[in-house]
Amino acid sequence: MGRTAPARARLTTRLVLGRLGAVAVLLLVATGSSRGAPTSAPIVNGVPTGDYPAVGVLLNGGSPEVATTECTGTLIGCQTFLTAAHCVCSTTGPDCQGPLAATPAGLLVYFAHGGFAAIESITVHPDYVFPVADLAVIRLAAPVTAIAPMALNDVGVPPFGTNGTIVGFGWRSAVARDSGVKRLGSVVTAPCFVGVSDATSVCWDFTGPGANTCEGDSGGPLFVDLGTGPVLAGVTSGGFSATCVPTDHSYDADVFVYRDWIAAAATGDLGTTACGSLPTIGAPEAIVSAFDGELALTRPFAIHSVGVAPNTSELRVGFGATEMPGTDFDLYVRAGEPPVTTPVDCDAVGTGQYGFCRIVDPAPGSWYLRAERVRGEGPYQLVATTFGGEPSICGNGLREPGEDCDGADAGTCASGCDAACHCVQCTDGDLDVVQIQLAPRVFIEATLGDAAGTYTAIPPASAGVTLELIDATHTVSFVIPPRDPQWVLVNPRRGRYRWRGPTGSAIRRVVFRTRAKRPTVWSIVIAGKNLPGADTIDFNTLVVRVQVGSRCGERRFHVEQTPGIPRDADRSRERSNPSRGIS
Repeated sequence: MGRTAPARARLTTRLVLGRLGAVAVLLLVATGSSRGAPTSAPIVNGVPTGDYPAVGVLLNGGSPEVATTECTGTLIGCQTFLTAAHCVCSTTGPDCQGPLAATPAGLLVYFAHGGFAAIESITVHPDYVFPVADLAVIRLAAPVTAIAPMALNDVGVPPFGTNGTIVGFGWRSAVARDSGVKRLGSVVTAPCFVGVSDATSVCWDFTGPGANTCEGDSGGPLFVDLGTGPVLAGVTSGGFSATCVPTDHSYDADVFVYRDWIAAAATGDLGTTACGSLPTIGAPEAIVSAFDGELALTRPFAIHSVGVAPNTSELRVGFGATEMPGTDFDLYVRAGEPPVTTPVDCDAVGTGQYGFCRIVDPAPGSWYLRAERVRGEGPYQLVATTFGGEPSICGNGLREPGEDCDGADAGTCASGCDAACHCVQCTDGDLDVVQIQLAPRVFIEATLGDAAGTYTAIPPASAGVTLELIDATHTVSFVIPPRDPQWVLVNPRRGRYRWRGPTGSAIRRVVFRTRAKRPTVWSIVIAGKNLPGADTIDFNTLVVRVQVGSRCGERRFHVEQTPGIPRDADRSRERSNPSRGIS
C-alpha cells in the first residue's frame, strides 16, 4: 500500500496506548509523532450541537462517575451502536474473533438524549487491518428509547465533492484537548491517497476552511444526503496530521462498501425508525433545549432552565464537559428554583465529565439546570428533553415548553417577562446613570431612550415600571405595576409623569419627563429612603436596570472613587483585593 500504516487513528491516546498495543506503536512510528499525554477530542473547527441524538460516545471507566471518552459512534438500531474497530481491537480483525473477541468490560455508551447504556457484546470486522474494514458493531445490553437510529447509506459510494457533516466528542484542537462536548462540522469528500484506498474508505482534505476529525472522534459518523435524506456514509478512522490542523488528509471506513457485514452483525436490528413507547426525538411531543458555555474561576457555575408542561411523562437532562487534565464539573437539577448543591431532584457528580438525569412525571413549571465548576476551566454542554405534556398556554402563570417565562414563573429571565412569555431584553447603553446614591437615602438620576423613541412611546403609568439593582451576589428590585393609582400626574401630551409612594414605601417619588431638545429620551428621577438590600449593594459590580413595559435599558455603574480608607497594612490589602467531574 506504499507505507506500513496510513498515519494515525483518531481515538484518545489513553486507548491508543492502553488497548492497541503493537498496532498503536506501529502507527506512531509510521507518522513520526509522539503522543505521551492523554488526549481526546471534539471536531476541529466544529461547533457544539444538541442535534444528532443518535450520535453517542464510547466511554472507558466502568461507571458513569469516572468514565472518560474513548471514541464516538452512532446508533444504527435500537440496540446497535456502530464505531471503529481500532477503538476496541488491539491488533487486527482475525485476532479479535471467537475466544479473542473484544470484551465490553469497563466500557459504556452514552447518549446526551438517552443516558448511559451497558454493553452486551462487541463484534469486529474479520478483515480489519487498519484502516481497511475499520468497523465494530456494539450490541447494547438493552434497547435505547426515544432516539431514532440512523439509516445506513445503501445508495452508493459518495461521489468526490459530496458535502458531508462530521459529528464527534473529540478535541477541537491538540492544544485544547477538550473532548467531552458533542460538536459538528462540514467537509467535502475527495479522492483518497497515500496508502488509503477509495475502494474501502471515504476521504476529505482539511486545508483550513470546514472542519476535521481529531482524537476522540474515531468511530464517529460522516453523514451525507445522496437524495434520500441524511444517511451514515462513513465511520471515522484516522488522518495524517498528528495535530489534526491544516493541512490534513482524513479518512473514514466506507459504510456502503461494508453495509452487508454491518447488517449481519446487527442481527436484524436495522431498519427501525423508533425505539420504545416514548415520542421519538424530532417529533412535536419531544422537545429539546440545548445550552452550552464556559466555566472558569471567574464564572464558577452557570444556571439554565426549561419549561415543563402538565402531564409530561419524562424529563431528561444530559451533560458533557471538557476533559482537559485537572478539570472537574458537576450537574445539579431542581424543580421550581435554582439548585445549589442541596437539596436537588437529581445530580451527577464524580470525576468523569458526563452526567445524566432522568425524571419521571416531572412537576410542571420551570426546572433549573446548574453546571458547577469543582476545578479547572473550559466548555460544557447541556441537553434537556421533555416527552409528552399538554399544549403550552401563554398567560396561565405556568412556564411550559416554548416559553421563557409565564407571569411569576420567570425561569431565568433576569429582566422580567413580556406578554408573549419571553424574557424582556435589556439593551446595554440605552440607560445612562447620571447620579446614584443607595443607602440610607436613595437617589437615582438617569436618562433612558434611543434615537427611534421606542421608550418614550410607552406611557410608564399604563405600562408599569421596574427598577433593578444587580450586583454579583444579589438583586434589589422595586416594581410599580401597570395602571397603579399612585401616579399623581399623568400628562402624555407634555411628556410628564409623577408617581408618589404610599405610606411605608421605601421609594417615595418617581418622575418621568421628556425635554424639548431630547424628545426620544426619558429623564428619570427616583428618590426614597431605606430600600431593603440597597445598603449591601457592591458598586464595583453593580448593574442598574430600568424597565418600562416591555422595553428595558441597563447600564453597568462603575464607581471611580470610593470613600477614603485608612492606609494601614490590613485595610490596604483588603482594598487591593459537581454522574463524576460530571458523570
